[in-house]
Amino acid sequence: MELDVFKNVELIAGKKGLDKEVTWVYAKQTKNITPWVYGGEFLLVSGYEYAMGEEELLQLIEEAAMNNLSGILVEGGINFKEIPDRVIKKADEEGIPLFFVKGVISFLDVTRDIIALIMERKYLAKRNTSLLDQLLNSPSLSQKEIDQLLYGMGIPPDSYFLVAVFSISDNIEENKDERNRVDRMISFSRNLQKHVDEVFVELELKELSRLRLESVDYLIYADNEKDLLAIAEKFKKIRKRICIEEDNSDVYLSFSSIIHDNKNIINGFNEAHFTRSLLQRGLFPDRVKSFSDIGSYQMIFHIEDRGKLINFRDKYLKELYEIDKERSSQLLETLREYLINDGNILQTSKKLYIHRNTLQYRMDRIKEILNVDISDFNIKRDLLNAFMILDIFPFS
Repeated sequence: MELDVFKNVELIAGKKGLDKEVTWVYAKQTKNITPWVYGGEFLLVSGYEYAMGEEELLQLIEEAAMNNLSGILVEGGINFKEIPDRVIKKADEEGIPLFFVKGVISFLDVTRDIIALIMERKYLAKRNTSLLDQLLNSPSLSQKEIDQLLYGMGIPPDSYFLVAVFSISDNIEENKDERNRVDRMISFSRNLQKHVDEVFVELELKELSRLRLESVDYLIYADNEKDLLAIAEKFKKIRKRICIEEDNSDVYLSFSSIIHDNKNIINGFNEAHFTRSLLQRGLFPDRVKSFSDIGSYQMIFHIEDRGKLINFRDKYLKELYEIDKERSSQLLETLREYLINDGNILQTSKKLYIHRNTLQYRMDRIKEILNVDISDFNIKRDLLNAFMILDIFPFS
């Protein structure tokens, strides 16, 4: 309404629909508009159109509501000195913003100015996304450069930040193909976006996200930890709704730890994705997890030398793995279950569905192969740590 071309335009009905997004501008050219619109269009109706009267306007409003149009502008022309009361009432009932201008208005000017606004918004959204990518892909940025990037996004640099990562695990075999995975992820992200948009609009926050082959990532922020955690709770509710809609997928949601030093945002993305990988491996019964809640797995994340982790794993488990591979003896599985059950033979045999004598035979072999005292606390701790590393870096 602030555009110069709208200076003589009046909103006469449908105020409750004013929050609708205008996706494009469409000048009515046919009797029925349904075949030619996709949703969100702002419809222009000429008062000079032949056979355009009250009944036609009523039908048009019904079609606009059915197709989720964002609004209608009626040019008075020779057909309408004013808009009939029935039409105004109908627009109010349907929540279709109805604009009216007496006399002539240039549809070319209206189209040009509105589309310019739409393209500007798309540019700014794309700019925000590219700035997020710049922030994440430039670990060498100085503090000043990071602050400038956040200012450019309209975000106070001293905010509290949290990274949220949505991901899915398909049960459909064909989605293992990369093309199908891409299509599946795009479909998932569109469905997700409808719910997430509501949160950002409600809280008047900038939406910073990126779509990847394995996830949809969000950088959320607030003035304090309490507000930030409240947003996280909204994301958890969204995940529950998406789970109902995504029948063929498990939907996971992982969070980073809370970040107050904005130089750690990159690390936050790494934390959230590390947590995502644990969830998708089924290492927790949960489908939602924060990095701060993954326990000892945090230690593995913070160890940069992968080779040392692999060496530690191999020291305790490599020989058992090789024997299992050659003879299908299930020694690794047996040892892990034994440790989980704190050495309880009866409980372990029940979990493995084997006789206790079979279990005892396997444990004797394991002790002989490893040549360690499995009852020793320090040895048990090392073995459990080796299995934890195995969760992250399985034998190939």
